[in-house]
Amino acid sequence: MKTKRKVAKKKGVKKKKAAIKKDILKDANPEHYFFVQDGTVLKNVLGLSKQLDNMADEIFMHHVNETRNDFSNWIKDVFKEEKLAKELLKTTNKDKTQIIILKHIIKKFS
Repeated sequence: MKTKRKVAKKKGVKKKKAAIKKDILKDANPEHYFFVQDGTVLKNVLGLSKQLDNMADEIFMHHVNETRNDFSNWIKDVFKEEKLAKELLKTTNKDKTQIIILKHIIKKFS
């Protein structure tokens, strides 16, 4: 009996992790897509991270500066990732923003 319970618990953990992974990488509903100032459309958090590689500094600074962090707000409001959103508020640097996002995604996968 104990063996069956342990197996059942392990399966439940795997399902929970799979659900978490799906939530982090899923696309927002179209009405919640993020429209970057340059016209780029972001659908999910991983897409934001990838886009930061090519985003001009001026565009990034339009969305993230001392008075606002549009990416943090989008992640908090649309994806309900409070912890990630709070971490993003700690920087106005594009590279650090990307690192914070990628670290968060990696943590969710491990």
